[in-house]
Amino acid sequence: MPYNVTLNIIAGTVALPGVAGSVGAVYSEYRTDSPGRGAAVELPAVLALLAAIGTGKITAAQAETALAPFLTRLEEFDREMDRYLAQIDPN
Repeated sequence: MPYNVTLNIIAGTVALPGVAGSVGAVYSEYRTDSPGRGAAVELPAVLALLAAIGTGKITAAQAETALAPFLTRLEEFDREMDRYLAQIDPN
């Protein structure tokens, strides 16, 4: 069962309060081995990070680090789902 996440993220000098996202919801048939598969982050926040990279305010590495909390929540979600599925079907 996917759930919504709202996090404040900071990338260098760029602070984005209340960035909305979800975990356990978006599973494209592409990039199946990529970190973050199953997570979504609101597009305006991502565009703000890209704009900040484009103007040199932050680096791409800083933007990636800023989004890491969404990856952490996705990992927690995956562990929760594994436990849940083990309870309903122990085989």
